[in-house]
Amino acid sequence: MPSVTTPFGMIEALPGSEYHASGTVRSCIAAEFCALQTEYGELIPQFTGNTLRKRQLPSISFHENGMLRLLPLEEQTMISTPIGPMPAELLGFYENGALKRVFPLNGRLSGYWSQEDEAELASPLKIQTPLGAIEALVICAYFSPQGTLRSLTLWPGTGLDVPHRSTSIAARIGVSFYDSGEVKSLEPAHPGAVPTPLGELLAFNPDAVGISGDSNSLRFAKDGTILGLGTVSHTFTISSEDGGTRHISPPLRNSYCDGETPEPTPLFLDFAEDSVFFSAEGMDTVTAKLNHVSASRFFPPLPMLAPACGLNSSFM
Repeated sequence: MPSVTTPFGMIEALPGSEYHASGTVRSCIAAEFCALQTEYGELIPQFTGNTLRKRQLPSISFHENGMLRLLPLEEQTMISTPIGPMPAELLGFYENGALKRVFPLNGRLSGYWSQEDEAELASPLKIQTPLGAIEALVICAYFSPQGTLRSLTLWPGTGLDVPHRSTSIAARIGVSFYDSGEVKSLEPAHPGAVPTPLGELLAFNPDAVGISGDSNSLRFAKDGTILGLGTVSHTFTISSEDGGTRHISPPLRNSYCDGETPEPTPLFLDFAEDSVFFSAEGMDTVTAKLNHVSASRFFPPLPMLAPACGLNSSFM
């Protein structure tokens, strides 16, 4: 059984450890109990993989300078973080040793262990954030090298009320922050009106996937002005210099429920000083001057009714 020497202690590893070109270890898998001495206390890398949650042994990875990069833990361990104590099963670090990410849970999803199974193990965390003290079910907390909170990724079904000027916006999936503490982005929990250079628009991305809260569809400048959003609620008319017009609406697709009903997919807007950029999946980006664009409500077309829907054919 090969021994791997690290700045934090010796690791008895399974065969197959990888090394950087400089000769320092890149990754290894702990084969037995070992205690690594870190500035966050004594940490025990995962060395067993015989449960439904953890059927495989993940690697411990290192930066080329020898510092820890990613450390899966044998058991959930309380860690001191810049936002308060947090339980952790997986830790990420910067090259300087600073904490980068904290995952309270690290079960491997499979046919034997679902997201719902994992979520049942999650406990609300009381933490200090740029929003103030909050209590939430957190998948991941992401920090800057200086220790400021950069983002929170939330468990499905968890929400946060994020203050924005004189109101607040209900967020799901995640919220991210500038290193100076201002809100950088969030994922709206439902369509909500926000002020933009084109007037109030309903911001919402129904296709947002809750993998990471690092980057979200509703984006802000440090002063709170809207930099970008997704919407399924508006259509936009662009007027050209020669008097022509062009209409841009959220693209339609057949509903996943019945395969027939048309439903809108997100149209994304990004604002610059005097322009707006429209984009969507499968659509080339369209650029227009703000003073040439007007917004109105968008309503997807209703499906065609047929005799099979129960209508008396004598009325058709």
